[in-house]
Amino acid sequence: MDAVGIELTELTIGGHAMAYLPALARVGAVLAVAPPFAAVAVPVRVRALIAMALTVGLLPAVTSAHASSQSLGAFAVGVASEVLIGLAMGMSLALVFTAAQWAGELVAQQMGLNLSEIYDPRSGGGKASSLGHLYWLLAVVVFMGANGHHALLRGVAASFDAVPVMTLAHGEPIVALMTGLLQSATGLAIQLAAPVFVTMLVVDLALGMVGRTVPQLGMMTAGITVRSITGLVVLIAGMALTAAVVQGATGNWMQVVQSSFNGLAGR
Repeated sequence: MDAVGIELTELTIGGHAMAYLPALARVGAVLAVAPPFAAVAVPVRVRALIAMALTVGLLPAVTSAHASSQSLGAFAVGVASEVLIGLAMGMSLALVFTAAQWAGELVAQQMGLNLSEIYDPRSGGGKASSLGHLYWLLAVVVFMGANGHHALLRGVAASFDAVPVMTLAHGEPIVALMTGLLQSATGLAIQLAAPVFVTMLVVDLALGMVGRTVPQLGMMTAGITVRSITGLVVLIAGMALTAAVVQGATGNWMQVVQSSFNGLAGR
């Protein structure tokens, strides 16, 4: 144990300290915004320790662009660039989980489960609905079940090969990447909520026809119950399809980010 401690100390203090700090900035930025590590339930200290441990493990794969020969100002700019790259990677993954949460919010609104927020917008307090949080947790389960955290680590390691530390990243590719991923996240949310959308449209048409035929039934009151029960049935029946769509989305994000690494390096 003493020999290992001495080797790590020499490794850090000797020649790798200037490469460790920028690498830590990139890894820490990824874990700061990438679910499920960025969840409120994960303490900041735990995230910091995980980032430091992962950086030590990834240090052999880190290639530095002569960080030790740079001035203090250039070093600070390089670290800021590493944070920008890490945030882009983490937010690209976070958009998948955000899309799942958006889908839950849309489904809850269609099913009438958040009528209190419609009548009184202050009642929600800006928090996600229970169904939105359920979709987010489903995305976490699918992500972990598909070894998405392993893919995340491989992607971070590959980023050090494609974009060495202290390499200034251009902002335009990052903006283009985040814009494209935001559009994809919006499409994913609509795709996840589409079955309930179509079902609610059919239910509304049926309720409208019944209300015109038998006005005494009071479809305005009964419609809320019918929509909620029908939506829950469709939601449970399509849970397997929803999980498959989320799994496909979490698998594609790495390819999108990997294809953008050359643009981040200015190649």
